[in-house]
Amino acid sequence: MNVSTRVRTVVGGAPLLVRRRARTDAGLLALTGALVAALVLVALLAPRLVTSVADEGARDVVERGRPATDVVARVSGAVPPKAGVRPDHAPDDQRSAARTVAAGVPASMLRDLAGPSLSTFTSAWTGNLPSGQFVARAGYVLPADGADPVRWVTGRAPEQLDDVVVTEDQSLANVERRVEVGVSVDGARALGLEPGDEVRVTTAMVSRLTAVVVGTYEVTDADDPVWTTLPELVRAMPAPGGSADLAAVGLLVTDASLPDLLVAVQPSAVTTDVRFVSVPDRITAARAQVIAAEVAALRTDPRPLQLLDARQPTLLTSLDDELLAYRDRLAGATAQASVLLMGIVAVGGLTVLLAARLMVERRSRGLTLERARGASVTSVGWRALLESVPVTLAATALAVAALLLVMPPQGAWWPGVAVATVGVVAPALLAGALVRRSWTGRRVPANRADRDRLASRRRTRRLVAELTLLAVATGALLSVRARGLLSSSVGDVDWLLAATPVLLAGAATVLTAHALPPVLRRLRAVASRGPALAGLVATARAERASRTAIPLLSVTVAVALMVFSGITVATVDRGQVRAADLVVGGDVRIDGPVGDDALAALREQDGLTSVTGSRTWVSRTFGVGSGVDVTLLAVDTGPFEALRAARGEGGAGLARLADGAPGTGVPALVTADLEPIAETTDPQVWVTESFVALDPRGTTDLRVDGAPTVVVDRAALAAAMGIEIPAETTWLLGPGADAAVTATAVEGLPNVRVLSRTDWLDAWNTSPLTTGLRTLLRVAQGALAVLAVVALVLTVVATARDRRRTLHVLRTLGLDAGTARRLSAGEAAPVAVAGLLAGCAIGVAVPWLLTGALGLSTLTGEPDGTRVATTWVPFVLAAGALALGLAVAVEVEARTRRDDDLALGIREAER
Repeated sequence: MNVSTRVRTVVGGAPLLVRRRARTDAGLLALTGALVAALVLVALLAPRLVTSVADEGARDVVERGRPATDVVARVSGAVPPKAGVRPDHAPDDQRSAARTVAAGVPASMLRDLAGPSLSTFTSAWTGNLPSGQFVARAGYVLPADGADPVRWVTGRAPEQLDDVVVTEDQSLANVERRVEVGVSVDGARALGLEPGDEVRVTTAMVSRLTAVVVGTYEVTDADDPVWTTLPELVRAMPAPGGSADLAAVGLLVTDASLPDLLVAVQPSAVTTDVRFVSVPDRITAARAQVIAAEVAALRTDPRPLQLLDARQPTLLTSLDDELLAYRDRLAGATAQASVLLMGIVAVGGLTVLLAARLMVERRSRGLTLERARGASVTSVGWRALLESVPVTLAATALAVAALLLVMPPQGAWWPGVAVATVGVVAPALLAGALVRRSWTGRRVPANRADRDRLASRRRTRRLVAELTLLAVATGALLSVRARGLLSSSVGDVDWLLAATPVLLAGAATVLTAHALPPVLRRLRAVASRGPALAGLVATARAERASRTAIPLLSVTVAVALMVFSGITVATVDRGQVRAADLVVGGDVRIDGPVGDDALAALREQDGLTSVTGSRTWVSRTFGVGSGVDVTLLAVDTGPFEALRAARGEGGAGLARLADGAPGTGVPALVTADLEPIAETTDPQVWVTESFVALDPRGTTDLRVDGAPTVVVDRAALAAAMGIEIPAETTWLLGPGADAAVTATAVEGLPNVRVLSRTDWLDAWNTSPLTTGLRTLLRVAQGALAVLAVVALVLTVVATARDRRRTLHVLRTLGLDAGTARRLSAGEAAPVAVAGLLAGCAIGVAVPWLLTGALGLSTLTGEPDGTRVATTWVPFVLAAGALALGLAVAVEVEARTRRDDDLALGIREAER
């Protein structure tokens, strides 16, 4: 037989037969196409949603981090060629500085930035008025768009005054200079200023200076980045707590009056910021790492920004740090999304496989007849391909069209291709396998020993395949635990390792498939002793059906990922609450020097239960000549004990610092490893410039970063040293903590940063990355629940024809409709229950075993690692979905049997 003849035997008449079959099964083909279209759409949509969430998260990081994520080139004031000579060209020099800095920024980096804007400001002044003094600072601004930054309400804009002639014998320090300034409407109201008022200012001056208020203004755009470092120029700011100042108010100078300001102020007291604003809309997650590298390189070597007068700006920004920290968080989210994506593709492929199995089982009689009449296995497969290819292509085209309506085309295509490939190939393979089993001749030895040997070989091959799957799953698990899901070299997902949960579900399916038949045999034995017929028949049929692993694998993977998603959501939610407690340590944490007056002002506020100040010195010498370094911790003893009690921590025994008679030194507690040294040497500790004698009162388990620690009372240490020791870290407890910080204006103190537990938790909870991942996990739960229902329905309907023969015979023995439903449910229930148990086990095990690999701590923010949290919701959802699927499948089968002809069914059963 030549090649053309062989081809004709395979493809001849195939289109005609395919058209006839398609017309007969048009409804089932339409449902199959709809299923494939939906699964391809989900498979294509999932990675694009992940990318969209990642991009939104990168933009949110930049936006929330402002103004710290702005790129600022900061330079001190220019030193004039001769002191006391007014720099009339100063406005032009400011614009030249902005252009020079912009020219030094790499062009690729400028694509993600807007600007520059420029602001020049002095250090804080003391402004003296008849009504009191206030904190003043002069400033000059140049917005990026060149528009007028303010609108003058009363008076006029400042102008340049006549220059002061300085004689050679006159000291510059005694020269009286004046500068015209403007004040914001709010600032003028707070201080009672009007045009014409004069303010005597004192600071690091070259000459004496009086600021003359000539007008009040309103800022045209208070959100313009040019005002970022000058809030007191926009409105009056509260004076720092504990000070006698009326307020903090800025004094605005213009192009005309800027030279009058600069000639009177020391250059070291003048700062110029050239600010580039990070534009979130231009930033994507893929480009974030490139931007971070460019910013870090420029910050390391800012020489390209050097000004024409050789001044070297310093680059100030947290953009690179924020984007790198976001990269770590994104890695955790990507790891979890990759697990879900692999699971959805696997469950989707298995569901399509079950749909193809249903189609083949429905046509089994016709396919077997074709084979009996001489059709080859290849021709049967070819006809199946002629049908599956157009159906799958049409479904895929519909899915892609729907995708392009809602999402951009960029993104991974392989998940959709994988599902579509299953839709194309599965019908041909299953049809070929069916006819090959039916009529392909196979010689069977007459000798029983030989038959047993062949059966043993088949069992061995199956055992080797199953052991290989178990070995691959175990190896993937160990590799993921050691390496994580992301490759450290390129940061991309290792998809083979991302399939670890699916491989574990496959391994669990293998074990369950071996455990299920003995259980069913035991149930059949129990049912055989009872009067009910449905239980006996159902267990017998279920035992035979348990040899098919695809339905069990589909249910197991779907349930495992449902449980995994629910546990992950619960872990992230609870972990962020725990992280807020650990990171903040109270309702509000204040980092930076806070004096006793400010602490006293805080304690007077309502709604606070505790105000705890502390100061830490690291690497302090303990004992003269001992060579032992310790960490010295000075705390407010009583409030600190209350703080630890609120945290749920055990008492540190700090009450002993106040007990007993005064000793020869500062009462102290030491960690156990320092007790022998304290007993054998004169207990002293080096604080700042001298040793301070200690009076050890016992040991404590309180350690700072695991180092040997000495704990003292902050007030007692301050009294022994004779100086005030401001708190460097302050914790506030109570519902009024945020209001107390606002009321006392603590955040306005120099070098002070306030971190609120509410704000921290809100920032992490509402970030697009967290909300997007939470939404993805919950949507995946729903999608997997639907797929589990579909898988059960397809499984029950696929075996309905064989079961229908049994039911027809049993109807002649008096089987009613209710018992028939129970028999159908009883046959499918073992697969559902076994899949539920195995899936729940895998869904719980994966988060526990892969906590580090999944990067959960980068999403929760917990500094000491994430604790997996469990919840009952995913278990109930999985059980409910399977129960619903079972009920729907039984009802669908019952409705298809309603109009069956009993006589015809019995004749079919006899054949």
